[in-house]
Amino acid sequence: MRAEPVLAAKDQTRLPETQGPTAAGGGLGSAPFAPSPGNEPLLQLTPGDDANTDNDNTNENDNTQEMAPAISTVETVELTPDLAKRAIDGFVKLKKTYQDTDIAEYESLEQFVAQAKEGPALEKDIKSFGFKTVGEWNTAITSVSFAYAALSGTHEDEIRQELENIEKEVDLDQQMKASLIEGLQSMLPSDNNKKIVADLNLQKVWAEKLKMLEETEDGRDH
Repeated sequence: MRAEPVLAAKDQTRLPETQGPTAAGGGLGSAPFAPSPGNEPLLQLTPGDDANTDNDNTNENDNTQEMAPAISTVETVELTPDLAKRAIDGFVKLKKTYQDTDIAEYESLEQFVAQAKEGPALEKDIKSFGFKTVGEWNTAITSVSFAYAALSGTHEDEIRQELENIEKEVDLDQQMKASLIEGLQSMLPSDNNKKIVADLNLQKVWAEKLKMLEETEDGRDH
């Protein structure tokens, strides 16, 4: 699992990618526009091998910084079939329309909307699917992406394993531990969301659209 959730806290309006049943996801551009569940450890909870053991106090401070949370709570929403479909259609539209722009260079979709010449058009496209803001759409597609990743059967297992590892960390600051746990738990899709996305994935037209979330980082579909 990657250290970051689909979106970092300040980047909650980035376009997400996800790991689906067969492959990792991709962003709109040639490089991923936002991180997502992958195959790397979510957290590095132990200090590096080059730690200086001659200065315990310094090491303790350094280790605390090294173990600082790399994930934040991700905002999600309870999906309905209609909301999930609109979010997916919005993703497909944006992917096809803006994949050749420099959208990946922006910190967030909101920044892209505000600063890029294509920004107003993107915002208009998002609103055409019934979303009031790009942030509202992003929350919906993030919820879809987590639920879709769960179809692989490994997404939740990996997160729960990380949660178990954190619970066992006796030297981890309790406030930090609570923050990490909260962040990881926010990445677990609800049963409702899993069912809705699983049902959509049984329908060919929606399965093909969901598959676009699986695009790998090697530019396979660009």
